[in-house]
Amino acid sequence: MENDLRIQLPLWTIAFSILLMPLTFSTVQLIDLMIHNFDAFFVVNGSETSFNWGILSIQLFFVSILLLISFYIAFYYRYRKYNQENPREKLYFFVFYKPGEILEDDEMLQQVSKNATKKVYILFANALPVLVLLMVIPLQRSVFIMAILLVIIFQNLLFYMEINLYYSGNYTFATKSKKTDQELSNANKRVVRGIVIVSLIIVVFSVGRLFQIHSNSQSILPQMEACMDEGGTAVVESGNLWSLMKFTCK
Repeated sequence: MENDLRIQLPLWTIAFSILLMPLTFSTVQLIDLMIHNFDAFFVVNGSETSFNWGILSIQLFFVSILLLISFYIAFYYRYRKYNQENPREKLYFFVFYKPGEILEDDEMLQQVSKNATKKVYILFANALPVLVLLMVIPLQRSVFIMAILLVIIFQNLLFYMEINLYYSGNYTFATKSKKTDQELSNANKRVVRGIVIVSLIIVVFSVGRLFQIHSNSQSILPQMEACMDEGGTAVVESGNLWSLMKFTCK
């Protein structure tokens, strides 16, 4: 088990998804700066202009790139070593019809993979509607990407735990469900109540956020007019992850 990369693939994917989080956040922040405040990339000292390396998003971006390169080097070394040791069970970087972590060496592993895939399907069936509702909230793009990456992490964690349980010797194959119709009905009711509560929270938060954005934009308009009446330059900057737009008069 320790030498079978197919079993460890979900853990590698989890690590990759975690490394993507700071890269995604910094990339979105840099794109927003390019669109809304490109001058922030430069520092003017008298007649000299230099690049502003002090921006946190730039530093985080390059650190994330270095970490991803290190990850790919480590994974490629492990990948080549596994393929050399297992010529009949080779893995490929790009596989669209069947991921390498789905094990079908025998009938027992086929059943374990089937059960693991079923749990992943249930996760997606519940997580995707919540993600759709989350996108109603006017938040930055990085929040939605982070949420998707979290679902990918939980997906791979579920799959790995199922396979690992089998190889640890604690796996049991259930012949039939022990839950009665009443128990299933009660479980469904709890799930529906949970979805309704989460949906209400998202709707209330969305309405509040929209009202906050509207009020902020309305308060900025008179400030812009006053700034331009005095001969100044009105500058509106996009806020950070949770903050609203900022106005300055230069």
